[in-house]
Amino acid sequence: MSKMEKNESTRPWNKPSRSRESAENYLRAILEIRSSHGRCRNVDIARHLGISRASVSKALVKLSEAGLVEVVDHDVGFTPEGRAIAEATSARHRFFERLLRDAGVAADEASRDACRLEHCVSADSFEKLYSHLTRSHPSE
Repeated sequence: MSKMEKNESTRPWNKPSRSRESAENYLRAILEIRSSHGRCRNVDIARHLGISRASVSKALVKLSEAGLVEVVDHDVGFTPEGRAIAEATSARHRFFERLLRDAGVAADEASRDACRLEHCVSADSFEKLYSHLTRSHPSE
């Protein structure tokens, strides 16, 4: 089983849905915040996503119940499954954002579109697309 297939199997939802997309957006935000600040609080997530702290609190309860995050002393961290999903989502986002930027799409639009694309492509399709494009353009 490839790394991407393994990450796909850890997804809490098997097909695209608003709840899965929302969870992946929260997990990617937590990953980005922890990478840049070393820790992650509700207020950091709210600021990063441009939403209310109340919305973040509700989402964190759901993510915690799903076994994807843990909150200890106001610091939001990952379970192994949550980290795997966050890293896979982040990798997809970076890939699609770069692909769009290389095609001449403006940075803001590329980021928005990459956010949409990262959620709707299966792990198998993503892996094949990634493999095809990296074989076609090995120096990149």
